[in-house]
Amino acid sequence: MRHRLPALALLPLLAGHAWAAAPTAQQARDLAEQAYLFSFATAEHGKTLQAIAAKLPVNYLYNKTTLLGPEDRTVVSPNNDTLYSYALLDLREHPVVLDVPAVPQRYYSFQLIDMRTNNLDYIGTRATGRAAGSFLIAGPDWDGKPPEDFHGKVIRSPSRIVFLLGRTAVDGEADLDAAKAVMDGYKLRSTKPTLLPHKMDVPAYQPTKDGPAQNAFVDFNGLSAWHAWSPEEQQHLQQFAQIGVGTGKPFDATRLPADIARAVEQGAEDGREKIRAATERFAAPVNGWQNSPTNIGHYGNDDLTRSAVAWKFLYANDPAEAMYPLTRVDAKGEPLDGNRSYRLHFAPGQLPPVDAFWSVTLYDGKTQMLSANPINRYAINSASNLKKDADGGLTLSIQHAQPATTDNWLPAPQGPFNLILRMYLPQEKALKGDYQPPAVQPVTSQE
Repeated sequence: MRHRLPALALLPLLAGHAWAAAPTAQQARDLAEQAYLFSFATAEHGKTLQAIAAKLPVNYLYNKTTLLGPEDRTVVSPNNDTLYSYALLDLREHPVVLDVPAVPQRYYSFQLIDMRTNNLDYIGTRATGRAAGSFLIAGPDWDGKPPEDFHGKVIRSPSRIVFLLGRTAVDGEADLDAAKAVMDGYKLRSTKPTLLPHKMDVPAYQPTKDGPAQNAFVDFNGLSAWHAWSPEEQQHLQQFAQIGVGTGKPFDATRLPADIARAVEQGAEDGREKIRAATERFAAPVNGWQNSPTNIGHYGNDDLTRSAVAWKFLYANDPAEAMYPLTRVDAKGEPLDGNRSYRLHFAPGQLPPVDAFWSVTLYDGKTQMLSANPINRYAINSASNLKKDADGGLTLSIQHAQPATTDNWLPAPQGPFNLILRMYLPQEKALKGDYQPPAVQPVTSQE
C-alpha cells in the first residue's frame, strides 16, 4: 500500500485545480515547461529511491565496501575515490538517529538529501568534526522531543523521506580494510518501533531523459506526497494542477482535452531541451574547465540549475564539501577523444588546493559512466602512487593506448570522454575562483 498525505494536507495542492480557469493551449504549454523544470530533479531522484527500496528496508544503513566500476550505473558521474553508504530514511512516523565514531585521520561525510534534491545538512569531517557524535534526523510532521539519553544535534527535514548518502575516503584496494573498519562504526537506529512496512513502496520510475518528456510528471506526482511544500512551492503547484501535475493523483494526460494534452506534451519537451542546454553552460569555461554552479545543493527558486545538476551530477555536494570542475575539450577547444593522446600538467605548486584530497576521474562521453579499461583504473587522485616530474610538477597521461609506463596513466575509451576534477574540502583559493585547473594538452605524434 502506498502511503500518502492525509486529505487535508493535500488541499493546498488541489486548490488551484479546483477553481482555476481552464488554460489556453499556449498557457498549458508554458505551464508544462515550468512544471518540467520544477519536477525533473524530484523525478530523477525517484530512480535512485526505487533502486534502493527494491533491495533494502527503510532506516537501514548499507555500506558498499567495494569501489564503484563501469558496471555501477544507478547514478551518473559516480566517484571512485570513496566507499559509499546508503539509507532511505522514513521519517513519516518517528525520527532516526545516526551515530558516528571518531574518525581522526580519514575524510568522511554524510549528505542528507531531500525530495527536492536540496542538501539539507551534512555530518562529517567538515560539518561536524572528527569526534564521535549522534545526530537525530526528524521529518516535518514530528513535534516530539528527543529521547532522554540523546545529547547530540537535531536535524529537521522538510521531506518525509530523506536519502542519506555517505562517503568514506579510501586509498585504493590496499586501504579497503582500514576504510571498512571506520564504516563498521556507523550506526543508524530508529527512536521508536514503526508500524509502517519495512519495505517502501516507491512508484515505478518512468525514464525522464529518454522517452516521453512528460514521464517526469508521472514520477513527480507519485512522489509529491513525501515532501512538505513551502507556501511559495504550493503556489507553483496550484498552477501546475491545471494540467494535472503535482496534484497528489496519478498524472494522466488522457483526461485533458486533446489540444491541452498536445500542448502539455510539447511544453514538457520544451522543458527537457532547456535543461539539456543548461547542462552545457553552467559557467564560462576557463582553460576548458567548467565550474559547477555556486548554488549547488541549495537552489531556492532556481529550478533550471536544480534540474541541470540532477541531469549531470545527481547528488552533487555543496561547494564547501567538494568542487567539480569538468572539461570535455582540450587546450585547442577540440572535444576530448580517446583516439588521441593528452597530457594534463600541473606546474610545481599548482596542484589543486584542498584540505582533504583531489582526484581526476574519466567518464565515457556518451553515458557519463566510468569507462572499462584493462587496468581497472578510473581515476587518479592525490593519494595515488604518482611519479612526479623532475621539477616537482605532475603530468598525467590520458589516452586509450597503454603507454610504456602506467604510473600516471588514466585510460580513455576509443571515443569521446570527459574529465571531472574533484576537490574535497577545497581551500578558500578554490572557493573564491582564484584557482583554475590547467588545460588538457593534446600530444602531437612528434612528441
